Order: sequence, then structure tokens, then C-alpha cells
Amino acid sequence: MPGILEPEPAAVAADTPPSEPPIDDTPPRPYVVFNQNVEIDIDFRERRIQGRSDILIVPTADVSEVFIDARQCDIDVAKITVSNCEVEASYKDPCDWIDTPDHYRWSAPQWAIRKHRMEPLLHHRRKEVPALDHDLKCCTPLNGSIRVKLPSVDAVLQKNRNSQKSDQQDLLLHPDGTVGGYRISIPFKLRNVCDGLQFVGVNEADSRYPHVYTRHSVEPGTASAIFPCIDDPGCRNSWKISITCPRTLGDAFHQALATQQQFRGTEAVNGSRKRKHGDEEPRKREYALTEEDKLLEMTVVCSGYLTGEVVSKDDETKKTMTFEVDKNKAAKHIGFAVGPFEHVDLWSEFRSEEDDTRLGVSAAKVHGYCLPGRAEEVRNTCAALVTAVDHFVLHFGRYPFESYKVCFVDDMVEDTIPLCAFSLCSTRLLFPREIIDTEVDVTRTLVYSLASQWFGVNIVPNTKADIWLVVGIAWFMTDYFMKTLCGNNEFRFRTKSMADRLVEADMKRPSLQDLGEHLYLGSFEVDFMNLKAPLVLFILDRRLSKSSGTAGITRIISRMVSKANTSSQASDEILMSDAFRRACEKTGNTRLEHFWNQWVIGSGCPRFDVFQRFNKKRLCVEMTISQTQAIAAAKTKPLDKNDFWRDVVEENHAIYAGELQQSFTGPMTIRIHEADGTPYEHIVEIREETAKSVKFEIPYNTKYKRLKRNRRQRERALASNNAKGNEESQKDLYYLGDVLQHPDEIEEWDFRDWDEETEAKMDQESYEWIRMDADFEWICEMKTNLPPYMYASQLQQDRDVTAQQDSMLFLHRSFSKTGPHPLVSTILTRTLLDPRYYYGIRIMAATELPRHAVNDHVNWIGLRHLQKAFQHFFCYPDTHTPRPNNFSDKRQYLVQCAIPEAVARVRGEDGKCPREARRFILEQIQANNNTDNIYSDQLYICKLIKALAICQIPDEKKAKKQMSMSLSFGDGDDDEMDVEEDVDREPQEFRDAAIEEIERYRRMDEYSPSYHNCFTTAALDAYSRLMKAKIMPLNPLMFVQYLQDKTSDLVRIKACECLIELGLLANNPAFLRFFLSLISTDPSPFVRDQLFKALCRGLASIAFGENDDTEKQVAAQQMAEDGLIVEQDTAIIEAKQKAKARREDLSAALAALKEETTEDENLQETLWKAIESPILSVAERVNILELCSILVEEDQSLLMNFKYPTYWTVERGEKNRHRYIMKFKRHLRTTPRKTYAAPLPSSPRPEPKRTITLNLNRHGSFSAKASSPAAAQPPPLPVATSPKPQATIAAPKAPVATPKPTPKPTPAPKSTPLPKSTPLPKSAPAPKQPTNSKQMPTLKQVGIPSKPSGSTPTPRAATPAGSQEKVKRSESHRDSISVQAPVRPTIELSQAEPRASPVVKVNGNGLLASAKSSRPPKRASTDSDGPRPTKLIKLNTSRIPSTALQNLDKRPKQRKLVKVKFRAWEKLRRPPKNTPEAGSIRATPKHRKAEKPEKPEKSEKPEKSNISARPPTSFLASPPLTQGSGPTSSPPTFSSQSSTAPNSSSQSQGQTQSSGGGKPRKPLPDMGMRKPLPSAAPNVAPAKPSSASPPAPKAPPRFKIKFK
Repeated sequence: MPGILEPEPAAVAADTPPSEPPIDDTPPRPYVVFNQNVEIDIDFRERRIQGRSDILIVPTADVSEVFIDARQCDIDVAKITVSNCEVEASYKDPCDWIDTPDHYRWSAPQWAIRKHRMEPLLHHRRKEVPALDHDLKCCTPLNGSIRVKLPSVDAVLQKNRNSQKSDQQDLLLHPDGTVGGYRISIPFKLRNVCDGLQFVGVNEADSRYPHVYTRHSVEPGTASAIFPCIDDPGCRNSWKISITCPRTLGDAFHQALATQQQFRGTEAVNGSRKRKHGDEEPRKREYALTEEDKLLEMTVVCSGYLTGEVVSKDDETKKTMTFEVDKNKAAKHIGFAVGPFEHVDLWSEFRSEEDDTRLGVSAAKVHGYCLPGRAEEVRNTCAALVTAVDHFVLHFGRYPFESYKVCFVDDMVEDTIPLCAFSLCSTRLLFPREIIDTEVDVTRTLVYSLASQWFGVNIVPNTKADIWLVVGIAWFMTDYFMKTLCGNNEFRFRTKSMADRLVEADMKRPSLQDLGEHLYLGSFEVDFMNLKAPLVLFILDRRLSKSSGTAGITRIISRMVSKANTSSQASDEILMSDAFRRACEKTGNTRLEHFWNQWVIGSGCPRFDVFQRFNKKRLCVEMTISQTQAIAAAKTKPLDKNDFWRDVVEENHAIYAGELQQSFTGPMTIRIHEADGTPYEHIVEIREETAKSVKFEIPYNTKYKRLKRNRRQRERALASNNAKGNEESQKDLYYLGDVLQHPDEIEEWDFRDWDEETEAKMDQESYEWIRMDADFEWICEMKTNLPPYMYASQLQQDRDVTAQQDSMLFLHRSFSKTGPHPLVSTILTRTLLDPRYYYGIRIMAATELPRHAVNDHVNWIGLRHLQKAFQHFFCYPDTHTPRPNNFSDKRQYLVQCAIPEAVARVRGEDGKCPREARRFILEQIQANNNTDNIYSDQLYICKLIKALAICQIPDEKKAKKQMSMSLSFGDGDDDEMDVEEDVDREPQEFRDAAIEEIERYRRMDEYSPSYHNCFTTAALDAYSRLMKAKIMPLNPLMFVQYLQDKTSDLVRIKACECLIELGLLANNPAFLRFFLSLISTDPSPFVRDQLFKALCRGLASIAFGENDDTEKQVAAQQMAEDGLIVEQDTAIIEAKQKAKARREDLSAALAALKEETTEDENLQETLWKAIESPILSVAERVNILELCSILVEEDQSLLMNFKYPTYWTVERGEKNRHRYIMKFKRHLRTTPRKTYAAPLPSSPRPEPKRTITLNLNRHGSFSAKASSPAAAQPPPLPVATSPKPQATIAAPKAPVATPKPTPKPTPAPKSTPLPKSTPLPKSAPAPKQPTNSKQMPTLKQVGIPSKPSGSTPTPRAATPAGSQEKVKRSESHRDSISVQAPVRPTIELSQAEPRASPVVKVNGNGLLASAKSSRPPKRASTDSDGPRPTKLIKLNTSRIPSTALQNLDKRPKQRKLVKVKFRAWEKLRRPPKNTPEAGSIRATPKHRKAEKPEKPEKSEKPEKSNISARPPTSFLASPPLTQGSGPTSSPPTFSSQSSTAPNSSSQSQGQTQSSGGGKPRKPLPDMGMRKPLPSAAPNVAPAKPSSASPPAPKAPPRFKIKFK
């Protein structure tokens, strides 16, 4: 029985705001964990985990219930014990919210409902408890899914009175009869291991060695998916882990050796082959294990140190290994790996006896574990780890644990995960001795995991705001060691490159302090913290070292490590930013408040514009430094598809950028190299200025004119200097890039020199160059107005690699102004050829040279310099044939890899690579010879394959420019047009030769696999580039063949990335669905993660319109119509504007993406199936839900399916002897059993007192709110925006009246159906409505009168049931006046289709209220509708004459004329003798069409009409009373509202018009005897008359009422 379940109206919004994480107000629990013992039994064959977790809880206050975290576990709560006592416990798995209920019928549009259902699993914002409070005060469980009632102290003592003394001590049972703690024992079984554990090689299709390891995440939640615990990073305790596993690999899969199978086969023959009733059929799994594999010993690698290994007494095929962690550590730092690992003793192999003796007891043992056959790779990869441990011990402090273990496993998402005395590492990091390309980066990654043992595992952050400090110190220690290992140039060059990346990346990003709260969003936040945190500590170290002359941060770190190792207080193992800052201030003897505010609390990096000028008169350098980071932040930055998913997630989770610093302050060192070559350093203080610029006057130290050495003089001096020159002269003449100075060499290489004019300028300069920030104390972008020759001097004469890097960056930036120049090419070539330069600078020079390789002006000089440089180093003389490879010089090898790719990027004016450049690259790959090389050339060949593909791709910008310059209008002679030029066949021949070489290496990889299958990966990348540039025909099958399950992971990932790069996501919806199925079904979490990132990049290309040819289509259409393309055509301009908006505005890009995918029902079905995949973790499901939010339009409705109720019937069958046969039958009840009558009206309300409520908040008036004239119409009503299916009508403090069937009524205007687009206020409850559309109640049935056909229907509110009974006694009611406006209820009306209609609101009396324009919520004013709790006085006015009430306010009132139609003349025609008191008059407004609102300054004149003689009547304006619906409603009073002033007509007097005869009116009856009159509400239709009253006359006269 399906039905639509609508959410609350408040949940519907036109623009969905960013959804911040839900708030968790759960208070901290008043107990701490003292110790935890975990026993785990692993079954590889069934992928099953079971065990027991014993947690020793110590209460810090009176507590009766304990909360423990557990996920995806099967826990028998009846077996949970507390100190051996059976207790009451409950368990609710939060992962049950992932499962779909049976009665839900939802799909991808209901992603928001599903996300709301999974809210217990999402990240919650909660009041953070510092780690200092966790050790002694409290703990904060994540979900508290296990609730355990603690037994009484007497019960614990009674249960354990006979236990041994050691057991009593373990349970913290004291001899004095007190209980210090409770040991909670929880047995568990893991039913789903996708979140906490990863099994590898246990499937039939997986041929890898079987092993299992724990998974970990930045946020809590993963540890509780492994075993029950307190999953709180701040809750730290000691541990004991016992892991039971098979003894050998054959035992893991129940495969005996060949010698034992015969004996077991005999047992099988003698035994029964039939299985008993109820037994499950055994699963038949065949694992291909060789005899050697069956004998492989299973090993457990776990956190802590090994204390014992025993073989199980019950089962000889199992063994138990026990590990202990004596220091207090959090559950997130406990992990293990089980498999047939080989042990590699690294510390004894790579540590000499001298180092062992020098370190003594501080020497830490380092162990390596890997899968069989990879021990040699572990030795090569981890060769530097032992040196790193010793370096950290000597410079920072003793290693905090007994030993350090490194275990390499498959399918890890992260590269490394630091745990307690143990690191899990990915096998992707392993490389053999022959590979030299990745050794520096891999070593840095492994050393960081080692440094995290000091900071991250042993010393933890106090709060999330302190995470950056722990991460930054670990990276600082890593780079400190890499500086020792690789040299100072490597360290400074890497730091400078990271600083330049940070300047570009740190725009509109959170600050370091706020970033710790957002690490759960994804790896992009972690990467940003890993980039910025060590750089901030680096510049802090530079400033501290310079100000104090000490070791800087190194000394502070060593003090913290020493204190943590020696102290017994837990607070010494917790790091706080404030404490670290105070330590830095004490060490550096300086205040760091501004530094902390700018670099830690604030965001962004400074950008400096430096203007310098030499003042000869004052002999000083005038320098102006201005900061322009605000201008850079204001510029619109184009969206990057690599950051698209980060932008989406941060937008959805309301992650806002940190405060942009308008000005950064601090010291800066300026080094001026004056004319004689002597450098002078000047330290200036950049202060905060309102103008954002600071001016300095730096003194010039050369007081007399000295001989300035120019470059020519240096060369002559160097040539004339003999070999026995002194060292001082050689030091003075130090000059880089001075190679190939002989005239013959200059002529051969076509080198150029400075012209005379430039040399004259150089001679006139007072200084050679100025170096800004010489001590590298800033992370900034620096731009100066120095001339180019000064940067050339800095490149050639400054030994600092960062200064050389700045010069290379200047040459790169200045190319757009200067263009290609032979002199620049000469400088770059000499830089490339000089081996004294750091290899990174040489690679930058090789990368910059292609920009100077053009035909115009320079005659391909850059290309010739690149080719000759490669020929000079790596080829036979006078040829391009390479010599045999020799990679012994690794720096020269890296330069060799960079030159071919640089040659491939050379482009001519036509946008194509020249022929000689392409042939040069092809010759290098064809003639490559690696026979005598001790290192592998596989990655070098991959770079050649990449260069071979790049050189064939033309530059589109240059090609378009060339085409626009060579337009032909077709006005030549026919003979000239017939002449056909010869087609150049060389590009096609080269393409065939290049593809043949690429294909050769791809096939070679099939029978002789390369390192990580790099040949296949490079070939697929090359094919993808060529197909995207339309050099090759598109052939997706070339990549699809690598998507099979048994293909290497890296190859499969590359094939998917190539298919996405070719645009198959946008052009082929079936491929998008297939790709989603790959993401949700692949068993490897690493593959799923990489495919999801590739999918996000593909969706970004769709959102940005990379493959959208809208502009081309519009232009082609215009050309097809008139044959002429008008570039300023409106359609083309609009298409360009939309395309630009999609590339710059995230909301426009998301709208375009949703427009492309929201109608694809198959895609929605695939997305929903992906979420249901059983192998996905919680984080992956959340990512797919986020994906649904940008691909599918949200639908708040939910279809639910319920079962019909059942009932049974029984029939008596035949009667046999001594028994009856009864037949029972089950039926489904599809109709209600009886018809439910309408509820009876409630008892009438007591008669209200005749009171007047005065609101003293404003001027004295009768009504709480001003009234408006009846003729004025309300302002335009707001338009409904969301559909609502059913109407809800509510009134305060009264039940809803149910419409009753009535006999034929008096003829009345035809009712109009209820409007369907009225919005539903959220405060009204929904009554029961008929399900059949034909039985929908009319306006009169629900108590809302309608106007005649032809006029706009105006709904009216229903009357409470209590008022219907009250109107029967209306004749006996006393005259009452009440001007207090009651609480205004709301009306909810149904809406079938979203169309605009007025919003109906009803006041407390059931009358139509004037609509209000939508405004933002404000503070309630004194004229609000609702009753005010203060300043309200009720006065009894029963004896106050009417004249006194009328004279309260004599201010002039605006007069309006209201015409109403009167139908109750039968009450006026009663005999006078039967009417002892004046009859009440019932007036109804005349039905008329909606009139235009009158202008307030023009008052309508009253009209006169002849009315028959009737008793004179006086009307008093008063607020409306509660008015009933239907024919028996109580008589309301008139209420008029003024449109000019709030209190202008609060006391309007009712005056009667003179009748036609002009007779004087009779005086009014006594106020107490007069009945209240009906109110004339504007545009309100008459109520339905009662059938008992006499019919109205045929031509009733008009009754006019004049209002003031």
C-alpha cells in the first residue's frame, strides 16, 4: 500500500544553504580507561574475526552506566560481564542506519533523506575536551553504541571474594572493601570488515599472498570497527593484544601438505560424507598454493613489543602472539598485520659497530617486514631508516619505544600510517636497487612516518587546533634529516619550491588553527596542512635563530622529547600551541603575537612589490615595499579540475576561508651587492601601515669611487690568472656559468653577449644586484623593478640556490614582456652546461629554453642550444646518436631526462614542432642502449615515450593565429586555385614510426614486466594524448582491454583516467554508469580511491565545459545561414559568457553539471546501487552521497510500502467421530472495518467578559493592531514555491470542526475549488482528508466561503467547533467588546501542482487577515499581532457610555465607504410586540470583483440610497471576535484597518445615513441590551445560510455603512 510521505515544510527551501556538520551535545563521561586487553582470532578462509575485549574502567564520579564504542559487530549482550558479574547491557550498531528498511522505496533523488538517516555516522561538531582532561577526568566516546549497567560494589565483592589475589588486583579490588574500577568483558564478532580491516589475497581470483591488516583514518570511528573500545583520540591507556592466527599459510586455507593429504583422505573415506540436517553447505574455494607456499610461516606484526608466542593446545594449526604497549596510547594508534611476512633485520645490517657503541642504550632496533620475495627491495628502500633513527636520537632525543617495525602491505590508500612503534607502508613505495628516480621522495615519506613516532604517537596534540603543530614538527624533523642526507642545496631548493606552491594554494583556505577541524573532509586538507605547517615552522626557526643566535626550534624540540621520555606525568606527552609559543618566545627572547596571528590564526601569504631607486645626492637606496595580497585575492581565479571536488565539499560543508591578512609584519634582510662586489646586509622591520606600503632609506657604503669589475674584466682576469694564483683571488673571481668562453666555442654555439648600450648601463649602476629576503624568513611572492641584467648577475654570482631560483623565476615571468632573445638563451644554455649549478636549476634552464626556440628573430636558437647541450653530454661527437647509458652520476641523469621533453615542447609559428626536433627525439628512443648500465633505464624510456607524444601535438593558440593571418577570400584566378601543392608525407611517416616504437615497448611489458608496468602506463598516456589532440583516431577499446580484474592496479587506474580524459563521461552515459559500478565493486580500496578522484576530475571537465562545442555550433549555424561569421553576434557572445562563467564560478559549473545529468534515470539507479555496495566503507558512502547532491535534483518526498493488515477466518468442516475439522484462512484487510462518524462538537466556551484591552506600549487605542478601510485591498500576496499535498486548518485552543452533511441550502454563490498552490505553514497540524480526489471538500465544507465565479477565490478559515455551539445561544449573549487580538493561527492548503496563488492567513477570529510582504525576521514590535505578556490592562467597560468611548481620540480619521449586502431582513420584520429588545442586524459584504487599491490621499465620498424604515442602528468599530463557519456562526463585529497610520482609526465611530424620508432616528437601546453586529471584512464572501431560516427576499435593499 504505497503512499507519499512528505517531510516537514520547514525542511523545504528554495536555495539549500550549506549543511554544516550536526552538533553533538553529548556531555563527557565521568570515567577513564585504565587498561584494555584485546583477544582476536582471525579466520582467513571465511574472512571472519571474533574475540573478546576487556576494558578496565575507573570512574571519576558516581556513574551507573558506561558507554563503549563498537561498529559492525555482532555482540551477545547477555554474555557481557562487569568484574565477572552478569549485568544488563544493550547494543545498537550505528552502521544499521546504512541499511535500507524494507518498506522504503527510495532512489537517488532522496539522497538528502538518506544522508539525514546516516547522521549518526557523520562527522559531528561537539564541544571538544582537551587531551589533558582525558587522562584524569573524563572521556568522550564516539557513539556509545554499547551501554552497560554497572553492578553495585557489594555485588562485585560478593562475586570475587574467592578469586585469587592477583585477579583481585587486576580488578582493582582493594583490601579495605572498596572497588577502584570495573573490568568490562565484551565478546564480539565482526560481521563486516570493510571499515576496520582489509583482507588481501583471500579470493579465488586474487593470486597475491594472503594477508590482513588494520585500516585507519584521521577521524575516530575506524578503531571501534576493529574491536570494542573508547574510540577517542584523547583517551589513552596501556594495551595488551593477543592475536590468534594459523601457523602456516596452508593451515589458513585448510590445505595440508601432499604427504598429509593421503592420511586425511583415508579419514574422509571412513567418515560419513553426508551433512547433518541444519548444517550449511560448505563453500568450495580452491586456492592454488604450492608446497612451498603451504609451508610459509604466518607472522603477526603489531603495535608494542612481543611478549610471547605459543601454539594453541586445542588446535595445532593455530598459534597466539601477544604484544604489550606499556605506555598510554589511544586506540587509533593500535594496529596489526597478519600474513606470511619475511623479516628483514635492518638495524644490524645498516648500523656499524661504532654507531652502536656511540648510541649505547639509545640505539633503537629497526625491523622490516614484507611479503615473500621482496626482502631485497625492503633493504634498498629502507636503507636510510637506520641512519634517520640515529640522527633523531642524537639531535632530538631518545626513541620513545623499544623497537621500530615497518611492514609493507598491498592495497593501502595512504603511503604510510604511523602507529605505536610500528608503521604500515604501501608496497608501492618499494623499489629495487636499479631504480633511482624515486629514492629521494620515498625516503622522505618513510622518514616522516618515523618522525611521527616522536610527534604524533608519543607526543599528541591537546586539541584539534594543535594538530598542525604536531604535523609540522614531524615534517621539520624529516627535512632536517634530509638536509643532512642530500645536502643544503636540495633542502633549500625543495623548501623554496614548496613556498612558491603555498603562495598559489593559500588563497581562500582555512587557517592552520582551523584546519584541524576539517581534516575529515578528505586527503586534500591533509595535504594542505603537510605543505603549510613545516614551512611556517621553518620561517619561525629562521627568525628565532637570527634573533637569539641559538639553535632555534631544534633546541625546543629536544627539550620536549627529553621531558616526555623522562617524566611520568601524562601532561608532558601532550603538546599545546600556547605552551610551544611561550617556549619559542623564551628561546628567541622576542614576542611572537603578531607572527602567530598572521601565520597560524590568519590565512594567506604576503605578496610584495618592491620599488628601488638609488639617490646619488644622499648616497642611499630608496626602497618602497608594498603588499598586494588583497588585490590578488580579489581577482577571479579560474577553477581547476584537480581542486573541483575540494571546492564542492568545502562549499557543501560551509568551510569558510580564514581572515585575510591585509599586511604582514616582521623583519626582512636586504642584501645589496655594491659596485665592488661586496655584499652588505641590512635588516628592516616591515610594520603595519594604513597605506600597506613601507619606505626605507638604506645607506650606501662605498664612499669613494672604486673600479667596478664588469664581466669582461673578470673574464680577462680569469684568463690571465696562472694556475698558481692565490686562493683569495680565485674566491674573488668566483663566477658560475663561465663555461665555453673561447671565441671558437662562442662561434660554434652561437652565443651572444651584452650589447654596448646595456654594458654602459651596467657600468653606471651603483650596485650589481639587490637580494630581497636574503635569509629566507618569508613565504611570499617578491616582485622588484630591478633590470634583467641584475638578475643575470645574481644567477651567475650568488651561490645561494634560492637566489638562483629567484633569477630563473624572473626570467620566466619576464618572457611575456621581452619575448625570445638570443642573449637569454645564451645565459640559460651556460647554466645548463655548468655542472657546478644545482641540478634543479639546470632542469629549470632546460625547461625555459623552448620558449626561446622560434624561427622569428632568433632563428631557432633555443632548439639548437638544447640539441647541442644534449649532444655535448650524452651523444657521440657531431651526431645525435646517444652513447650507452651511464647513470652513475644521478644529477646528470636527471638533466638527461629533462632535455628530451624540453625539445618536444618547441613550437614554430604554425603551432607545430619542427621536423628536426621530432626526429631528434625519435632517434634517442630508437638508439637507446642500456647494456653496460648498472641502473635501469625503464623510467627514462617512459619519459622519451611521453616526449614522443608531446612533440606531435600542435599548439592550438599558435595554429589559430596562423590560420587567421592566412585567410583567402577566393578572388584569385581559377588557374591558381587549381594548382595543388605537394602534400608533405613526413608527419604521417613520423607518426607511424613513433606509434610503432610506443607499441613495441607496450608489447614488451606483456612478456617482461617493467617496474610497476611503467611501459604500459606510459604507452596508454601517450595514446590518450594523441587521441585527444585528434592525431590518432579515437579507439576506446585500446584502454577498455586493461579494465579486467586481474590487470595490475596502476594500469587499470591509468586506463580509466585516459578514458575520462578522452571525454567518455560526457559523451557516453553508459560509460559513466560502468565507471560508477567499478568504483563500488573493486575490492582494492586504493583503486576505489584513485578511480573516485579520476571521476571527480571527469565531472569537473563536464562542469567546466571542456568538451562542450557550443560556441563552435553557434558559429557553424550562423555560417550555414548567411555564409558570414559575425564574431560579435549575440548568440556567440552569450555562449562565450556562459562558458566563462562555468570556468570561473562554482555555482554556474554545478548548475551546468546537474543540467547534464539530472534527467538520466539510469545514472541515478547506478548511483543508488553504488551506495548499497557491501564493500564500501562509511567514508566512501558519504562521498557518493555528496556526488548525488551535485548530479541529482533533490526530492524531499519518500515513497514507503506497508503491508496490509491481516486477519483470519475459520470455517467448521465435516464432523467426524470425536473431532471437528476446522479450516483457517488468512486474508488481507484492504478496506476499513467500519465507517467512522464525525466527532461531536465540544462543549461551549463560557461567556466572555465585556472587557477592553489597552496596549500601553503605544498610544492608547482599542485594538492591538491598527485597522485599514474595507475598500482597500491587501498588498500582493507571496507566491508559493513548493508543492504541498494536503490542507491543514487550525485555530488556537479549539478542535477542528468536521463538515456535516446538510439539506438543500438557500441558493448561494457557486463555490470554487480550493486553490492547490497555497503554501503550508509548518505550525498547523494536518487533519484527516479524503483520499479520493472527487471527495475533496469544497470551500463551504471546510468553512471557507468562496466568491462567485469570475472573481478570484478568497479562502476563508474554518471556525472552531466550540464556536458552533456558542452561536445557538447568541440571542442570550450580552454585548461584549474585545479589542485584544488573539494569537493568529495558520492555514495549510493542498497543492497538486506548483502554480502561483495568494497565501491565505486567518486571524484569531476566523476572519481573513491582510497579507504581509515577506521580510527578514526582526524583533517583535509593539504593534505585533500576538499578545504581549506585559503592559496589557483589561478594563471592564460595561458601564462606560458610548460617547465616552468615542471621544477617546478626536484626531481626524480617513473616511471610506464600504458596501455590504444584507440578507437577514426576516429578523427585522418581527412584530414590535414580540421584540422586547432591539434586533441584531446581520450584514454581509456585497459580492464584487477585486478593485484596485485606492490612493491614500483621496477619500471616497459616501453614497446615499433609500432604505426602508428600520430601527436606527449605530456601529462601533471593534476588533473581530471569533466567527463561526457554516450557517450558525455567531455574529461578528466590524473591524476596519487604516492604511495610513497604525492608530489612525482605532476609534472610528459608526454613523447612520439619513433615510429617504428624512425622519429622525430613534435612540439606540442600552449598551448592555444591544447585540454585536457582523463585521465587514474586505473581500469576504457570505457564509452559507442555515436551512432552518426563512429564505431571503428576492430584491433585498442595499444597506450602507459609513466608516471613519
